Amino acid sequence: MKFVSVAVFVAIFLAGGKNSSGTPSVSSSKLTLNGYVSVSLYSPIEDVWATLSTAHRYPIIHSGDLIVLRSAYSSYQNYLLYCSPYCQWYTCSGPYMSSSKWSSCSSYAMFTITAKDKWHGEPINSGDTVSLSSKAYGSSYRLYCSSSSSSKCYVRSLISSITGNNWLYYSYLTFVIYSRNAQDGTPVQYGDVIGLKFPYSSNSAWLSYYSSYFYPRSCSSSSKTSCARENTYTGFKIFKKL
Repeated sequence: MKFVSVAVFVAIFLAGGKNSSGTPSVSSSKLTLNGYVSVSLYSPIEDVWATLSTAHRYPIIHSGDLIVLRSAYSSYQNYLLYCSPYCQWYTCSGPYMSSSKWSSCSSYAMFTITAKDKWHGEPINSGDTVSLSSKAYGSSYRLYCSSSSSSKCYVRSLISSITGNNWLYYSYLTFVIYSRNAQDGTPVQYGDVIGLKFPYSSNSAWLSYYSSYFYPRSCSSSSKTSCARENTYTGFKIFKKL
């Protein structure tokens, strides 16, 4: 039996017309081929991921990735979490992060995400404990929230690398990340709606926007879908640099 290599070149050209936003239109049709496939996309990869669908098939978020957290609230979709050092909203237009945004938007809105008991490059799952370090300030500056719901969250210099028992000792630097799109124990992916839950305050505090700043505010102790959701002040869309 001979095997035939098949090269398929798919060119998606951005043009005018009905799609004035300049993003490609991808149908839900399924193409199955036996062999090798080469795909050329004449469009930023972020455009392609954003237009496929809302299905759960985007790139995985890994420990060590550079990320941003965009508001999942429809009226705040142009805003990113921004800490300088106190955490607020920051305008960086668009519903996702194109490649140009990573250089044009403020580094105070960018964070390196690391997960407990995982090496850099390992997938981060829904339900993992994570910490966020500031790109602007450096790896020792991490997103910090006290147990008081009236205390503003901010980036604070405490430790550059969290390992071993430091994940317990520096618990105010940690969150449990929950994805609305993923089953707990499976990877968080690009564009997922997520929430960040704190390991204290009766186990019901989540990172939440309130009165111009971010605080650890009560949402739910047992339901991630109540807090990691769109059109709430506890919901974010997570994006990584591709």
